[in-house]
Amino acid sequence: MFKKILKKWDYFKENHFSGHWYIGKSITVYGENAMQWSVNIKTKRFGYICFRLPFRCFGGFPPLYLYLSPNGTPWASTYSVGGRDTSETVRAKSRFEKFGHNFDVDANYEQLRKINDQL
Repeated sequence: MFKKILKKWDYFKENHFSGHWYIGKSITVYGENAMQWSVNIKTKRFGYICFRLPFRCFGGFPPLYLYLSPNGTPWASTYSVGGRDTSETVRAKSRFEKFGHNFDVDANYEQLRKINDQL
């Protein structure tokens, strides 16, 4: 009986909570997919504020994270806490000191690559 309920719940989650939803123009909530229950909020000052929600995903609880990034990716973040890669916090501090928040990634791509490759 319990296995049937779990199968129905898994089917329901996969078909209804595996995509993403937009809330207005600036907030995106990602379901149980590669983003692992996360939220991206677009701002003018910081770029994207990205964090993971504390929900079970793919049979476990991936680590929580919070980062600020001009393009929504951790490799360009200017502030970072949590996640699997603890050295990302050091890289984020270096990127912030060099570029500040919400910088133009394309215009500073070469310098960004140098910072990411050094640490």
